[in-house]
Amino acid sequence: MLHLSRNQRLFLLVLILLLGAAVRIVHLGDQSLWLDEGIAYWNQKQPDLIAELATKDVHPPLYFAALNVWIRLTGITPEAMRLSSALLSLISVALVARLAWMLRRDPKLDEAVAIPVMAALLLALFDPEISLAQDVRMYALRTLEALTAIYFYILWLRGQRPLHAVLMVTALVLLLHTHLIGAFMLPVIGLHALLFLRGRVRVGAWALIIGAFALFMPWFLTYGIHQRLNDTGIFAALPSNWTTIVEIGFKYFSQMWALMIGLFVFGLVRLEYLPDGAVRVRWRPFAQSFLLFVWAALVPVATFIANFFYDFLSPRRILLISPAIALLTARGLANFKQVPARYFLVGVIVIYSLSVVDDYYPKAPWDDVGDNLARYATVDELVLMEIYRDDFTFDYYVDYDMGMTMPRESLRRWREDRAAEYPDGLIAQLTAAPTVWLVHWSPDDSAFRFLRQSGHVPTAKMTVDHIGNALDLWRFDRFLADEAPLMTYARTAPIADTLHLRRAEIAPERVDLWWSAPATPSQDYTTSVFLLDASGALVAQHDAYPFENQRPTTGWSPDEIVYDPHPLMLSGVPAGTYQVGVQVYTWFDNVRSPTVEGADWFIVGTLTR
Repeated sequence: MLHLSRNQRLFLLVLILLLGAAVRIVHLGDQSLWLDEGIAYWNQKQPDLIAELATKDVHPPLYFAALNVWIRLTGITPEAMRLSSALLSLISVALVARLAWMLRRDPKLDEAVAIPVMAALLLALFDPEISLAQDVRMYALRTLEALTAIYFYILWLRGQRPLHAVLMVTALVLLLHTHLIGAFMLPVIGLHALLFLRGRVRVGAWALIIGAFALFMPWFLTYGIHQRLNDTGIFAALPSNWTTIVEIGFKYFSQMWALMIGLFVFGLVRLEYLPDGAVRVRWRPFAQSFLLFVWAALVPVATFIANFFYDFLSPRRILLISPAIALLTARGLANFKQVPARYFLVGVIVIYSLSVVDDYYPKAPWDDVGDNLARYATVDELVLMEIYRDDFTFDYYVDYDMGMTMPRESLRRWREDRAAEYPDGLIAQLTAAPTVWLVHWSPDDSAFRFLRQSGHVPTAKMTVDHIGNALDLWRFDRFLADEAPLMTYARTAPIADTLHLRRAEIAPERVDLWWSAPATPSQDYTTSVFLLDASGALVAQHDAYPFENQRPTTGWSPDEIVYDPHPLMLSGVPAGTYQVGVQVYTWFDNVRSPTVEGADWFIVGTLTR
């Protein structure tokens, strides 16, 4: 790599950036948003962000305010929101190469080119960093801010220019207002300044650190110090024990941990190859290695210790160390002066990184539940959620699939925020809603009891599986005790079966039916909805077992009310008014069940288009 021109090196870094973009963006929307992303979306849309964070969250406001601006520009699709993290992560990949070049140990050696390229490649393919680059969370921003702070710190050391000092302080202040664990970067820089700087430069470095901390104090003293009392939402912190150390080690250094840790440690020194073939281990320049090592080690060690007193240890929360890991590992690779050996190791790392995923979090498929809601609900119907804090996530999918005006309520938020009105106020609101969609994933069955009290009965249920867990979406409709059926369909031979058409509602491109039977039907009946024009000609039709084949009649309980939607394909149907008919038959013999009036079908109303 020593003989590469500047343009060739730039071309190589562009290829690495394209590779990093591919692994971050190609599958950006494959998984549903999860709890933390739902909270981020919820926070950014609050009219008073500061009040929400001060009373409900544990994070500073910068990321959520920035996310709100980003969403206004790009929209709320999962891909659009996650793209912000992906782009920030790619900027870190580019910046780590620049920082590696600035920290070159000997500009005459090929490592002055090799280390920046390999550091960028390692960070581009770093699984935990890729995972965070696909989250609507502040972690990619935090990593970039930490990297930027170190970058301008090094620039400032070279000439003590005021601009670099201002930019370093700005990066640190932004970091502190993004995530509190960013505060560990202050002692990282402070220790380096204390041990390796002298005189005015040391005093100046500490003045910059103190200045950055002082600029964070208004938030911390006004809100941050009290946020520690807020509910973190879930017991997500890992215990400070050996098992956690092993888990984090596998996440950060992959299943090839022996190789990757070896290269990381190897990066603390520089091998000098002498003309006689001997190899000398050199620690100098030790100041650079110390800075990178403290950056990589102090954050997890300090967090591990602090976790004994305040639970907040998790791999993603301490991952602002990823650039330091990439830099030291790249330095370790650069110690292999034999080109075949170095290329072999780089090839192994690249192939492994592209073929194995070491950091993957299976997210609950709330997007599929939201799709079910969007398929059958209307925007004026009420959504009720009993899914603990995943209500933040499903609130997003209600906005995304149905619009921000659709009414929704969370039982958790009622219990936490309106305890004095719970459950009477909630039941009163349910009573005013003809239809309620209940999203349920909880051992608490209070919602079902409240819906019975408000006069609702379950008419449909859709279940999405999440690793053996049922994410249920129920439809509840209110029927009056004296509400007579619209029509009854009956067959007397060979076995007597009766189906009551309880209700019918006609929408522009769908007809919803509700059925019941006094006894479980002996056969699976097909229900049919069709349109007739003014001459009586058939212009559209939809036939299926009830609820689009999900609720065959032989599975009904006596007097159970079953929701049965029938979508109509009307793209080729001319404008006009059409009669909407409903008939019941058995598909295997095409025998109709007549109405009690002896007709083959019943006209439930008209549809105008």
